[in-house]
Amino acid sequence: MVTAAGTAKYRTVHDELLRRIREMAVGDRLPSEPELCEEFSVSRITLRKAVDGLVQDGWLAREHGRGTFVTEPVAGDHYPEHFADVVTGFHRQQTSAGNVVTTRVLRQELVPAGAQVARLLELEEGEGVVELVRLRYVNGQLHQHVFTWVPHARYPGVYTGDFSDQSLYAFLQEQYGVSLVRNDMTVRVDEAAPDVALNLGVSAGLRLLTIDSLVFDADGTPVAFGTARHAPENSEISLTLHGPRPGV
Repeated sequence: MVTAAGTAKYRTVHDELLRRIREMAVGDRLPSEPELCEEFSVSRITLRKAVDGLVQDGWLAREHGRGTFVTEPVAGDHYPEHFADVVTGFHRQQTSAGNVVTTRVLRQELVPAGAQVARLLELEEGEGVVELVRLRYVNGQLHQHVFTWVPHARYPGVYTGDFSDQSLYAFLQEQYGVSLVRNDMTVRVDEAAPDVALNLGVSAGLRLLTIDSLVFDADGTPVAFGTARHAPENSEISLTLHGPRPGV
C-alpha cells in the first residue's frame, strides 16, 4: 500500500483527538499545542491540520488567548441530493443550486483492487486502483463520507491530484478527456463502520443512507466506483424522471 505523504500521521492525530473529544464535556479545554505535539510526536503543522478539521466540523472552537475548547456540532440547513436524467457529479449538482462545496481528503492511496472493485471496474483482482476517501461539505455543513476507486493505470494523475477544491469528474474530463455518459446507482441503507462513524460524528452501527455509484464513459468502460454514506441530517434524495417523448 502506498500512502500520500503526511496523510497517515495527520489522520492518526485527528482520529485520536476526535475519540477523546467525544468522551469529554462541552467546554472542556484541550491540552496546549506543545503538549499535544510532544504526546503525538508531530510538528505543529500536522497538529494544526488535524485540529482545523475538528474546528470545521464543529467539535472544537478556538478562543484567542484562552485555548481550544470542546463544543457540540449544531445541526444546520438541509441539502437534499437531487438526481435527474443527466449524469451529474455531486460537486456540479450542488454548485448549480448556488451552494458552496468544500472537500476534506482523508486518504489518497494506491491499493490493490479487491474482488468487488475489480469486478465492477473490469480489472484483475489485485490490480492497482487509487482509493480516494473524502468528506464533502455543503455551505460548511458535513454532507457525506465518500469512498471512490479509480483504475490507476488508466488515470494515474488521480493519485497525485488535489481534490480538496476540485471535482473528481471535472478532473477526469479536463486531464483525460473522459465524458461520463452513464451512472448505475444503488440506494441502500448501510451500518456505519467505526471509521465512518468517527468522521460523521455518529455511533458505530447507525444505519445510514448509502449510495453506490458506477460511472461509465462513452465507450461503455467503467471509470470509477464510489460509495457515499450520508450524514443523518442530509439523508434525503429527490428524483426527476421524464416520460417518453411522443412517438417513442
